[in-house]
Amino acid sequence: MRLPILIVLLLASCNRTAPSKVDKSPPKPAESVPAEDEPEPAPAPSKKPLVEPMELPAELDEPELEEDPDLVVALPPGPAFDRPTQVDKYEAGEWSVAGLRKDIDTRVEEGRSGTEILLRAYVQEIYVPPVCPVSETCVPPKQPHVWVVDDPKDGGKRNAMMVVNYAFVIPEWDAKRWEGQDEVVLEVGEQYTFKGKFRRFSDSGFASERGLLEFLAVRDEAAGQWVYPPGAPWHPLEIARQEEQNRMLMEKAREEAKKRPPR
Repeated sequence: MRLPILIVLLLASCNRTAPSKVDKSPPKPAESVPAEDEPEPAPAPSKKPLVEPMELPAELDEPELEEDPDLVVALPPGPAFDRPTQVDKYEAGEWSVAGLRKDIDTRVEEGRSGTEILLRAYVQEIYVPPVCPVSETCVPPKQPHVWVVDDPKDGGKRNAMMVVNYAFVIPEWDAKRWEGQDEVVLEVGEQYTFKGKFRRFSDSGFASERGLLEFLAVRDEAAGQWVYPPGAPWHPLEIARQEEQNRMLMEKAREEAKKRPPR
């Protein structure tokens, strides 16, 4: 029984392979493979200029100009500015619009204290209240006022000044008392002499940072007198009525004082 086992062992030893020899030679360098996304290097720029330089002559011959003694250069005339030189005050003592605004703080302070001044200016624009249809409810119109300027050719409001309260609405119950009184009539483009107070804020709600004139009267040059707006509290007729009313009140107070028994 030992013989077969021995044969099997001999066969197994024959089937074993010899160990492989280790290659101890240095490894070959790997070949560099370009990456797929790496762009190829751009070709070197050519040093040849795109445009060949053009040779210029050292000196250029300038053409000789002959002078013509009979040549006359005619230029168009310059624009004519016939705007008058504005004065601060006229000979008769009236202020101009520009003159009032030169020292505006001083003039406004004088107006607040009740100082009356004279202003000579042209009427540039007259406020006309819009017409309100009978079937609609409209915003109440503004109080009557005009715009005046030193130069009648001024079309904008840059140099203009408001003159306010030159007209009043007289109620029907008081209309008879004002019959026959001259009314203030102003026309666009005409020059007038106004009497008033220079203010920034008027008692009727107007306001202007550059100043306005609270109207008192306008001079009627033909008649040589001042015209006050009917219905105004400062109209001579209204002042006379107030003085008469005050006189009657004082007379009544004196009569009642006489009736009192002495203390």
